[in-house]
Amino acid sequence: MADTSAARAPAPAGQSFEYRLQRTPVGVVLLNADLTIRSVNPVAMRLLAPPGQKLAGVDILSLHPDEAREKVAFLIERARTSADGTSSLVVTTAMGSLIAKISRLEETPDGPVEGFCMMIHALAEAPVMGRTRADDADALAVDGLAVAGEAAMKALCPLMKLPLQGKGDLISLIDVNEVVCLVAQGHYAEARTLHFSAFCPRPLADLERRLDPALFVRVHRRYLVNIRHVRAAAREDGAWHLVMADTAQTRVPVSRGKVEAIRRLLAV
Repeated sequence: MADTSAARAPAPAGQSFEYRLQRTPVGVVLLNADLTIRSVNPVAMRLLAPPGQKLAGVDILSLHPDEAREKVAFLIERARTSADGTSSLVVTTAMGSLIAKISRLEETPDGPVEGFCMMIHALAEAPVMGRTRADDADALAVDGLAVAGEAAMKALCPLMKLPLQGKGDLISLIDVNEVVCLVAQGHYAEARTLHFSAFCPRPLADLERRLDPALFVRVHRRYLVNIRHVRAAAREDGAWHLVMADTAQTRVPVSRGKVEAIRRLLAV
């Protein structure tokens, strides 16, 4: 038998879609017929679960933001009713954009639906050098469904610089690592760095989707913090807040529903 190891070796200069797909972590979720989660693999746990939350028994739709739930429900219903029992789509979660593929589970073709198997692929890999956005959008077409929407493009291009409003038409750019926290100000955001604050002409929800979720954590409806710049955590009058490392020592409130997850994250 011929040695095919050389043919299978990765070719760095020509990272094909197939090559990237082979190395993309795949989350697997088994759903009961009522859409509650039966079990998950470790990848799905990292992709879907907020820190400290268990997924068994949770309704899969509750893990998605309001604007994505219709898509997920449609995806599952399509798998429930389609002839081959499968469907796929790109959906947006709090963790970013994901390709989700659903397969119907049944004991016999004429029997009742026993549940569903969901496979999810995170679209977090940086674009391959030399490829255009159009190329990546084409590569992300799944089962004939075009996924060249804004959410997919944002997932392919994670935010590395933060735009700040300067004088006149000038837009300044700073590294996202310099940002201590972001504060919602109406439809836009205030960026606080170690030494200054500035207006960012982007909504907080959009920034949350674009920034690395391992570093930038939503601790309150108005605050997104860079965990690297948390100096202290304190409890006062039954409420928790974080003290940030900027010169103003910004005190960021932690929503009651976020307290346990933040405490686990910071080991406090």
